[in-house]
Amino acid sequence: MSERDGVKPPDRTDVRRHEFRLSMLVASMAVVGTLIGSVCGGVFTLLNTSNQVEATVNQSSNEFLRTQRQQIYSELLTAANEVRITSGSVSVAFDHFDGIDLLTMIAEVLRPLPQQNIVLGSKFTAVELIGSEPVVESARRMVVEYFAGSETIGWLSTDFATDDVVSADTLSTRQQQFADHFQAGMSAQDDFLSAVRDELGIPEQGDLP
Repeated sequence: MSERDGVKPPDRTDVRRHEFRLSMLVASMAVVGTLIGSVCGGVFTLLNTSNQVEATVNQSSNEFLRTQRQQIYSELLTAANEVRITSGSVSVAFDHFDGIDLLTMIAEVLRPLPQQNIVLGSKFTAVELIGSEPVVESARRMVVEYFAGSETIGWLSTDFATDDVVSADTLSTRQQQFADHFQAGMSAQDDFLSAVRDELGIPEQGDLP
């Protein structure tokens, strides 16, 4: 058709405007897509970073707890070994002395024991606060038995104070009571060490720090 038929050809300006608007729409969609991709990528990066930070914090916390436990367990073992050595000396005294000589010898050997027991009790309190159940349970048995052995020696001192000559039966009974508590304490100490190794993953031949 021609202009004479009443149909007006498209205006070139309108065509350019239409093409410009179309190109702007396409460009805008591209920008929006880029922004969405950036936001999504940022979110995923943030989540990943957050997870990494949380894992690092948890690892640091676990390492700190493990280090604290190692130190506290080692201190309790050191205190227990001191009591064990002193109690062992008492056991030797039982085997080699009689009567008043025994009391004198035991009094000398036991001189450091009260303070050692105080230290042992304080170290156990720390273990009780931070240790796992198997570790705390075996540590408690160890402390109770070592304390009971010390109490037995106290009874023997009372026996001597009451009567200069203690009967053989009484002496034998006290000696057996002490030996039973001493052996039970050493057994609990060995159980404590095994529980510590299991908890901290220390090989059987490895040493506690």
